[in-house]
Amino acid sequence: MSTIQNPNRGGQTQKKVIQKVSKEDVLVDITEVTHEAQHWLEVYRKPLIIGAVAIIAACAGWFFWRNHVAGEQKKAVTAMWRAEQMFERDSFAQALNNPGGGFDGFLDIAKKYSSAPAGNLARCYAAICYQNLGKYDEAIKYMNDYSPDGSVLGATKYGVLGDAYSEKNDFANALKNYRQAANSGDVDDIKAHYLKLYGMLSEKQNDNASALSAYKEIKEKYPQTTEGRDIDKYLARAEAGKK
Repeated sequence: MSTIQNPNRGGQTQKKVIQKVSKEDVLVDITEVTHEAQHWLEVYRKPLIIGAVAIIAACAGWFFWRNHVAGEQKKAVTAMWRAEQMFERDSFAQALNNPGGGFDGFLDIAKKYSSAPAGNLARCYAAICYQNLGKYDEAIKYMNDYSPDGSVLGATKYGVLGDAYSEKNDFANALKNYRQAANSGDVDDIKAHYLKLYGMLSEKQNDNASALSAYKEIKEKYPQTTEGRDIDKYLARAEAGKK
């Protein structure tokens, strides 16, 4: 199976550094939220999607003898490698529509093999491609059509939806999906990451009480995560915002 590299290389936004906590410091720039979302995709997209593809491939042989869907699955896995290759190269438009060599892109694979697990996964790939192309409505559509297998990929689905809605300045839906992402995962790092994004975006909406609650949950439940080790300054900022 393919090795998926970071589709978000370059173009990272400047993260605001809080030197002193005061009422003047409580404003959260939306670019800070975006930067955090991009960092998560850099770190976790590769193991998440590679893991999904590996599981699908391992199961394909057994299911092939069971029903028609498995036959479609085998075809879809074979068809998808070229699109995945373009995805690795950050060639998102090609990965979606025409990866070359006579192979289908993710859009055609999702349509042709809609009932197969790999066809379902192609919808996830398509959503991430659209996200990186700045086509957030399409990203939302394809991610909503994607049915994740397992809590980790469930958290990824809602996290990417949160990112897309945030880019559209639809912060109510972004918050809802970040909270869903935090609730869907059973890995501490995932929960802490999306709780932090939820808290930061709550601050952006001047809802410091919700932000404070999210940050406290990270500190109490996930102190050994990356977010947990760095959460005190966010707690202080949210506390200052309540005054």
